[in-house]
Amino acid sequence: MTAQPVHALTEEEYLAFERASEIKHEYYNGRMYAMMGAKEPHNLITGNLLAALHPQLRQKPCCIYPNDMRVKIRKTGLHTYPDIVIVCGQPQFTDGTRDALVNPIVLIEVLSASTERYDRGMKFQHYRTVETLQDYLLVAQDHYSNPN
Repeated sequence: MTAQPVHALTEEEYLAFERASEIKHEYYNGRMYAMMGAKEPHNLITGNLLAALHPQLRQKPCCIYPNDMRVKIRKTGLHTYPDIVIVCGQPQFTDGTRDALVNPIVLIEVLSASTERYDRGMKFQHYRTVETLQDYLLVAQDHYSNPN
């Protein structure tokens, strides 16, 4: 018995699928990877960060996006969903659908046990190729406790 070849998706096939999908997927090198839903600590930290950053950026020509905004890393082809994306100046997108940013200045990831190695390693290597990127922040949830 021989292994069946795996069909590599084109970026266009990925985008068509992703835009119709109820769940998010990363895309890299012809393959899609389903993303897990976040748990309470992750969501609370992300929400608190958005709330804290919003007033600081309000009077600036910047936009802050939550984790549903896809970012395409042009040099490597990775499509991913950072937890928070900040763009200052005119947001630039891959196409008229305006669902994949290419010019972030800040990317923020809330670390979890299942993603920390990837976020600190391979994903960071991709992010380092973004010419507009000024900061990449990793937020640990190790010492999180629910204030309620």
